[in-house]
Amino acid sequence: MINMKKIGIITYFHYDNYGTMLQGYALSRAINDIGGENIKSEIIDYRFQEKLISKRQLLKIRLKRLLIYLFQVKRVIRLYRFKNKLQEKKAAFDAFEKAFCQTSNTIYNFASDLKKNPPLYDIYITGSDQTWSPKIGFNEALFLSFAPDRKVRAAYAPSIGVASFTDEQKEYIKNHLKSYSFVSCRERYGTEILRDLSPVEVATVLDPTLLITSNTWRAISIQCPINKPYILCYFIGDRPYYRDFAKQLSKQKGIPLVYIPVSYQDLSSENQLLWKTGPREFLGLIDDAEVVLTDSFHGTIFSINFNKTFYSFTKHPGIDSMDNLRIVDILDRMSLEDRLVLEYKKGKHIPYSNINYNKTNELLSQEREVSTAYLKRIIEEKV
Repeated sequence: MINMKKIGIITYFHYDNYGTMLQGYALSRAINDIGGENIKSEIIDYRFQEKLISKRQLLKIRLKRLLIYLFQVKRVIRLYRFKNKLQEKKAAFDAFEKAFCQTSNTIYNFASDLKKNPPLYDIYITGSDQTWSPKIGFNEALFLSFAPDRKVRAAYAPSIGVASFTDEQKEYIKNHLKSYSFVSCRERYGTEILRDLSPVEVATVLDPTLLITSNTWRAISIQCPINKPYILCYFIGDRPYYRDFAKQLSKQKGIPLVYIPVSYQDLSSENQLLWKTGPREFLGLIDDAEVVLTDSFHGTIFSINFNKTFYSFTKHPGIDSMDNLRIVDILDRMSLEDRLVLEYKKGKHIPYSNINYNKTNELLSQEREVSTAYLKRIIEEKV
């Protein structure tokens, strides 16, 4: 009789963020699909709460926020006005997690909870998203500091979120990777940086959502009851130029815009806003769209996976911003560099074109094969 091998994944998973939740689900799903009946994976239900802070620290935080509010009055007013509407998607996220995501029975609020009562697995995996980004803040739990000795530790597709590390950050990373048997990265530039710090060879692998085929995603997606055709706008950032692009494209094609509301810039009664959009509805909206316009990394890669005509934009000025580089990286790997729009002058005619996906699908298939094989090596590691 073959014993069941248990695998625990730690990653950013909650926050009612589409890419965050779907990448967590995708990695667990891919592991179970590859391993079959002898493998059981689950996401460690770690909530990333910070330690209790003093009244003095709390006062400093509130004063800092007050300054931000004073400089962003328009943003604050709009978010407050629509705060109840923005909460409507939470039920859909909760339903998705309950129906499709296998999480640990124990909820861990703090990193110290993981150390005091570590979940027991044969293999521990640091998952994807910006799990190793110093911009967000290094977290020992995401470097598997809670895992018992002599257990297999692996990293699948973390993103470092920066173009370089400080000497102090390099030392931190190097020390925390000493016990890893497998190290990979989601972006090629991150792979190059980690190679000097890792005790093992570093591989470049796909985001977990691209391990799952479009037909598999369609099987769990939900079609939204809206008129077709439509141009889907999924904007996280606040830059005006891609909103001007969207209005012009809508005018040229005679197709209305629909918005998944995230940024305060789109919170307007004039826009068609889809409030109750959870992960399943998100998939359906991208799949059914005539065109997708997005400044989101996961909005971009789901558009690629579903073979949609899309345009990607940059959340921050300058191509070297990390939020921009991760989109640049995947577009380059998929031979879709021309779908990135770096600037647009309001009212200018858009030279619209559909995408021929023959080459892209071939490249995606090749990378999916390599990434799946890498994940299989992790799963089959002796414990």
